[in-house]
Amino acid sequence: MKEKIVFFNTGWMDFYKGFSNDTITGGGKYVEKEGMGHEIYNFLDFKGRFYGYVQPKIDKKYGNQSNINLEKLGGLKTDEFVDNVTVVWTARHPIHGGTYIIGWYLNARVYKYEQNAPKNSNRKFNKNPIGYYTTVEKQYSKLLSIDERVVRVKRQEKNWMGQSNVWYADNNVDFVELVLDYIHNNKIPNSIENNKSKGFPRQLDPLKKIEVEKSAIKIVTKYYEKLNYNVCSVEKDNVGWDLIASNKNTKLKLEVKGLSGVSISTELTANEYKNLKEDMKFYRLCIVTEALNKKPILKIFAYSKDTNAWTSEDGLILKFEEKISAKIYV
Repeated sequence: MKEKIVFFNTGWMDFYKGFSNDTITGGGKYVEKEGMGHEIYNFLDFKGRFYGYVQPKIDKKYGNQSNINLEKLGGLKTDEFVDNVTVVWTARHPIHGGTYIIGWYLNARVYKYEQNAPKNSNRKFNKNPIGYYTTVEKQYSKLLSIDERVVRVKRQEKNWMGQSNVWYADNNVDFVELVLDYIHNNKIPNSIENNKSKGFPRQLDPLKKIEVEKSAIKIVTKYYEKLNYNVCSVEKDNVGWDLIASNKNTKLKLEVKGLSGVSISTELTANEYKNLKEDMKFYRLCIVTEALNKKPILKIFAYSKDTNAWTSEDGLILKFEEKISAKIYV
């Protein structure tokens, strides 16, 4: 059975959980005028579900109401909603432009018309309620971190997404297949054909600290290479970071910290701390806890203007205690 899929374009946010630690950019004239968009809560959990908003075009056929064309998703003219839809969320990158996939809902319900916010969900802005067009169980969703948003969707070209925020992609079957392979099998389309790092010199020091550091480097390298970044090591160059991860749009400086325990508490050298403060836009702190266990945990911290702090993709905020170098902890 053919998978039902639709692309919804919104403004760009880090977390889509409101404005407590986030802002919105892009999203059209409404966002520019109002300083907000109704998509600000698209990944805010309410009783185990997400409720997503997109702004469709007004359709005169339906009484000048904004609506989703459910017939393109296998529905009937009389249907009010369609189930089991794959909703792919996209947004325009705020730094280098271009529209990128930022996440998805699987097995979602998509409505023809905007629905009222669930009771007691607190989906409001300045006391005005914010509705939704699609909903999904949290377990069937994925919001990509800012560094994971590497799959670009072309705009304003033949057989690609146009000006509308809703694209059914029925004119680009090949791209849809690539996107579905990406979602279900983690196979990123349009891979970067650069010579990737072949690995790093093996450390022969048997000390546990060295093994932890080696493991952390491998984990971070693997993470970014899966996203089709070209990763190379600068560990021996004493530049203030360990790895460089680059693609055609971005060049990130990755400082890697490996920890054997579960707590995030480590230190930066004076050189690392200096570079962190000087290049906050492209510097990342990649902290791997339980680095020698079967299931190590990677947290990537990027500087957020909204929190005015180094913040992970799931909202953890680092605290800094300045010394000659710097101690950081959660």
